[in-house]
Amino acid sequence: MDITELITISQGTLAIMNPTTPEKVLAAGRAAGLREGDRVVETGCGNGTILALWGREYGVSGVGIEAREDACRRAEQAFREANVEDRITVRCMDAREYVPDEPFDCATSIGASHIQGGFEATLDALMGLVTDEGTIIIGDRCWRSDRTPPEFAREWPDVLTGYEILSTVREAGLDVAAVIRSDENDWDRYESGIWQALLSWLGDNPGHPDRDFIIDYLHRLQDEYFGYGREYMDWAMYVLVPGFW
Repeated sequence: MDITELITISQGTLAIMNPTTPEKVLAAGRAAGLREGDRVVETGCGNGTILALWGREYGVSGVGIEAREDACRRAEQAFREANVEDRITVRCMDAREYVPDEPFDCATSIGASHIQGGFEATLDALMGLVTDEGTIIIGDRCWRSDRTPPEFAREWPDVLTGYEILSTVREAGLDVAAVIRSDENDWDRYESGIWQALLSWLGDNPGHPDRDFIIDYLHRLQDEYFGYGREYMDWAMYVLVPGFW
């Protein structure tokens, strides 16, 4: 099954496709100093919920970049429902190919670092989208410590520890202004939403040729989560600002 279709089936109905909450998304925007008139770009904007929240709460304008057509349609709907469609739009394209007409005040990637190939590459890409005074918000996985069992760590070679993320940020000339971390309830809710979406698809598609693949995928996700993910995997939004040196 195509990865795009798999993401749509497993996460397409989730308002926020990450283990976080609207309240924490708003807290990240507040920590970044978002205010009316700021221009924000989100790479891998998914269903548009995050930009819709910031647009409604803080009055920002901007653009979401998303490659999946079904997610782009959902994002447009989210912007309409939040009454921000006159200020926030979605571009249905590969975020790696996006070139802005002018730099933004804030660039963000929430749970979409896989697009660029990891945290460091994502940070580098976002820095190229903002002004010299611009802020960056990245939501990403990280290991809770550097003592993750090797057999688990090998499953996620691109995941860094929190300290490695801090070092990467400083090497780029930025400072961490805030970190908004997920808790176990956020993780349970997010993972359960994926399982329920997959089970719903299986119930609706009893004769689909990819049925066995989806069953295996569901069980693998659960094995990973109960086996080590809940204990060793962390997730947070990092609010980054220009460094003072």
